[in-house]
Amino acid sequence: MWKMRQFVCRLVITSALWAVTTPAWALDICGAPQTSTLFAGQTIVAGTVTVFNDASHIYVQYQTNYPWVISDAHAAVAATLDGIPQTKTGNPIPGRFAYSATFESDVTTYTFQVPTGVVFTAGQTVVVAAHAILQAPKSYGGSQTGWAFGPDFPGANWATYMTYQVQGCGNPE
Repeated sequence: MWKMRQFVCRLVITSALWAVTTPAWALDICGAPQTSTLFAGQTIVAGTVTVFNDASHIYVQYQTNYPWVISDAHAAVAATLDGIPQTKTGNPIPGRFAYSATFESDVTTYTFQVPTGVVFTAGQTVVVAAHAILQAPKSYGGSQTGWAFGPDFPGANWATYMTYQVQGCGNPE
């Protein structure tokens, strides 16, 4: 397996200016990341969601396209679809996802860090539900719900999820 070093930066919109913070941490990424389109309102391409892992965490990273920003984000990672919080009819419940963030100042990128522990192992396929509340000027779509593209949840709404195969990290040097 190959490893790639990725620096995670956080872009923040403050007033009308874009501010880039310094890298929060450096990651030794294992294997290949998987990227899915982040759709706003079912049909508007608002950005991407990338899932990747290192030796101890799975990361769910949201990245929006201009002019979209994120005001809230929710993520759940589970061994099966049944492990994602859902109603009895199969609609996901983002407010009950294990990972949640609300931003005072909207952001253009955000990464959840999910410990793998003994729950997720290399080679295992996991289910990732990545939801966001997205904002843009009204002419671009206004306020919309967003989901990472993938198979539909069994419920009667447009919510979708991704699957991701946890990457092996090889032998430590």
